[in-house]
Amino acid sequence: MVRIKVVKASRLLLAASILALLAVLALLGARLLADRQQPAVSPSANLVFQSEGDEAKTNLVFASSDRTAGAPIPLDPEPITIEVVSEEPQPEPLRILIYHTHTHEAYEQVNEDPYEALEAWRTTDADHSVVRVGTELAAQLERMGFEVVHDTTDHEGNELSTAYTRSLETLESYPEPFDLYIDLHRDAFVQGEDNAYALSDGSPSAQLMLLIGNGNGFDVKPWYAQNYAFAQALSDRINQVEPGICKPVMVKDGRYNQNIGVFSILVEVGHNRNTLREALNAVPALASGLYSLLMEAPDPDLTGMKAAYDREHAA
Repeated sequence: MVRIKVVKASRLLLAASILALLAVLALLGARLLADRQQPAVSPSANLVFQSEGDEAKTNLVFASSDRTAGAPIPLDPEPITIEVVSEEPQPEPLRILIYHTHTHEAYEQVNEDPYEALEAWRTTDADHSVVRVGTELAAQLERMGFEVVHDTTDHEGNELSTAYTRSLETLESYPEPFDLYIDLHRDAFVQGEDNAYALSDGSPSAQLMLLIGNGNGFDVKPWYAQNYAFAQALSDRINQVEPGICKPVMVKDGRYNQNIGVFSILVEVGHNRNTLREALNAVPALASGLYSLLMEAPDPDLTGMKAAYDREHAA
């Protein structure tokens, strides 16, 4: 209520005062009307268009049920994060087992990083044997998205000649099969061969070679055709990464535990006259070749072979 007290006012002053009072009342009425016309916010989501200068804003406002009609709507509500979750099942990562039948195989001694040798180029020191190369390969494959088990069981013990019997027992002890079995070895130096290799960046490196058993001499044969096809394809992919780093696939009598399943390969990383550093320098090419063949651009023929094998051996 507005009261105006007029003292000794003329009729003209009284009229002016009345007009002023009417103007104040009009302003108050306009303000009340504007407040009542504010949109009520419902408990559900509402799109509210708000004007700010010459630009228009659109805000998605989630309001609680206790907001009353006429309550002000914030110009900048807190941001809402919407996560879209696909209902399609994601494929399981490919499972790779890395193991070492000849666990003691080692590389050339160097003065700055010596190791205690059992005999020339052999050691139980896992930081300087072929086991160290397996550790590096496992780490690189895991970073690429594979599920990797690196089994460091000593399969040589004191009897090298029966190492394959013990490593097969290790393979058979796993309750679930793997998509790929890699028996990682170190080769022997061959006099007269060109054993020197340098990576594309000039770094000295060991070479790689894949070996597949044809099953001669065994009643239970390995999966020769499938594993040989895989080895050939992998050798090609590796050489695309570092031309010439992978020697031609070698086929030998025997099965080299490749009867365990599809796919199963033996990989030689360098020879005994290579240093451990040169062997480790070859690992990225091997890992990249595996990633290319198994994940980036799978070979359809190999995919068909693996699918046929899995169907035949489904539990």
